[in-house]
Amino acid sequence: MQWSQRLLLLLIMALLVTACASQPAAEPDEPIRTPPVFGVETSRNVLGRSEIVQTRAAELGVTWLRLNSVRWDEVQPTPESDYDWSVLSGFEADLAMARELGMEPTVIIRGSPHWATVFPSNCAAVKEESFPAFAAFIEALVTRYRDQVQYWEFGNEPDADPRLVAIDQVYGCWGNIDDPYYGGEHYGRMLQAVAPAVRRANPEAQIVIGGLMLDRPETTDPTKGKPERFFEGILRSGAADSFDIVAFHSYPFFARLGYDHDLGLFDPEIIVFDDRWGPLGGFSLGKVKFLREVMDRYGVEKPLWLNEAGLVCHSRDDKCDPELPEHFQAQADHIVRLVARAAAHDVRMVTWYTLNGPGWRGAGLLDRSQEPRPAFVAYRHMIATLQGYRRIEPVDYGQPDTIEGYRFHKDETVVDLLWSRSTMNQTVTLPADQVISVTALDGTELLPSRVATSDGTIELPIGFDPIYLERLP
Repeated sequence: MQWSQRLLLLLIMALLVTACASQPAAEPDEPIRTPPVFGVETSRNVLGRSEIVQTRAAELGVTWLRLNSVRWDEVQPTPESDYDWSVLSGFEADLAMARELGMEPTVIIRGSPHWATVFPSNCAAVKEESFPAFAAFIEALVTRYRDQVQYWEFGNEPDADPRLVAIDQVYGCWGNIDDPYYGGEHYGRMLQAVAPAVRRANPEAQIVIGGLMLDRPETTDPTKGKPERFFEGILRSGAADSFDIVAFHSYPFFARLGYDHDLGLFDPEIIVFDDRWGPLGGFSLGKVKFLREVMDRYGVEKPLWLNEAGLVCHSRDDKCDPELPEHFQAQADHIVRLVARAAAHDVRMVTWYTLNGPGWRGAGLLDRSQEPRPAFVAYRHMIATLQGYRRIEPVDYGQPDTIEGYRFHKDETVVDLLWSRSTMNQTVTLPADQVISVTALDGTELLPSRVATSDGTIELPIGFDPIYLERLP
């Protein structure tokens, strides 16, 4: 290129830079829409085979479906076995139905064969010498379903020691009481061994840490080890680049109506009191805080999923009947609080365990006949009312000590989800011409208690049960 041509090119580039610099700065875009947090889990091989559960799932309208379905020990029972994919026919039926119903599946891989585990159980950690075999299986699995599954979860509640549960349980069982980090470093080395296999099979796939039981923030009984350090062990192993999402679970025990079970605050009326997470902010936000503090110490930032939750009966409380109507009504309150709090604190997915009934310790959204319980009705109304929200923020109407609330921004309106922090009713006043609708937990239309025609305001009572106020911004 001659010098005159070079000079001309440089002049053109300078003019372009000047033109770009003279343009006003672009307005910041609206926050990117993320998938709604609403999720459920169904028991293994149920969704694809039960028409009534399919109907209920369609009615509910959740975004996410968690499937605890893939067992390595069934696909490859011996080291010499070819992969027998036929054993996953039930899983494939569930998967096909999830896609048909518009749900995004997230799939748990569990059940390692005894020949590959450190303990004679399929609920146990994989031996390091078996990591290559596990990685080969994972690559074949992710390749097989690369167009149907983008989220793969490695184990269910891996922070459990296999010696503490019966043989061949549904837990992840990568825990080790004798290890200062409860086996987390070993699990982290597994992730480092399998992550390349996942990335090769499907570069778009997301690796999810097995939903952590995270029983309590600090274990004081020395015979039980330190399961709360399991996640830190993963990070200590250097596995931060080998996973994409951190998942955890939340299961407070039912106590009584009119009690916020998610917060776990002291109540003298409760027989079996559970204060494990109350001091940190409750079963959902306390665990969020705990996990983010661990990540902060290691300079790691990962999305959080609350991918298994419920309000269950305590096994040692003879007065808690899983079929008690009060239990079901408390679940309806609980699911709304849980989902709203988690979503407002940037937890990307919340999964109720389970959709199909009767559920573990009475926690199913459906009963034995797969008919809706109050929590199903409440969840369905929540999803229908909030569908299409763009972002969420706390709102308190100037009464933060007495009213808890969250504002869900939609395209043209906002929906304020409000409840009293106690069983005492509170009141909010707002212009009548801003109100579009007010609905109860179950979707019942609520009339304002009073329309003051003189000043055009509405006084709206706020009780313990959450209500939805759709209004103009």
